[in-house]
Amino acid sequence: MKVYSESIFTTERLKVSKLYHKHAIKQETCLLPRIVELLRPAVVEALPPYFQQINNEKDALRWLNTVCSESQLFAVSFKDQALLIGFLFVHEQSKSTVHIGYLLGEAYWRQGIASELLSGFIDWAKQHTSYHCLVAGLDGDNQASKRLLLKLGFSLQATSDANTQIYHYNFHLDLA
Repeated sequence: MKVYSESIFTTERLKVSKLYHKHAIKQETCLLPRIVELLRPAVVEALPPYFQQINNEKDALRWLNTVCSESQLFAVSFKDQALLIGFLFVHEQSKSTVHIGYLLGEAYWRQGIASELLSGFIDWAKQHTSYHCLVAGLDGDNQASKRLLLKLGFSLQATSDANTQIYHYNFHLDLA
């Protein structure tokens, strides 16, 4: 499946492209069914309600419209395949602070793909944006993402919600 998009960065295995969903829907009949395949209950269980119960193309279109109205959506695929394997979400809170999130289809877990994706995004952002801080929120029970964020240099911030943990990655700390 080729997604109508603009390639933003690549890593050793991945291609990450900004998804232009209105064009993609017109051009690619495979996009909505693939979203349904990726957004399985195990993948979205700790995500907001609008990620839940994506069971058909109508649900996928609603989800896509909601996500794209709130953030920039990036399609993640392997460089040597056109198959969509996940998404990266970037919501600009300000010119210097952005909230990020990601998801990968369950078949792509535990292969180092999330680490490669976020490392690639951080490297790209350092060179091509004026971001000073990345913010990532996650469910307190998501141990894999917690370990990943800490490994990449994010730090846990104080939070009043026991169920959600907020992590920051500050670019200026890299300059020291």
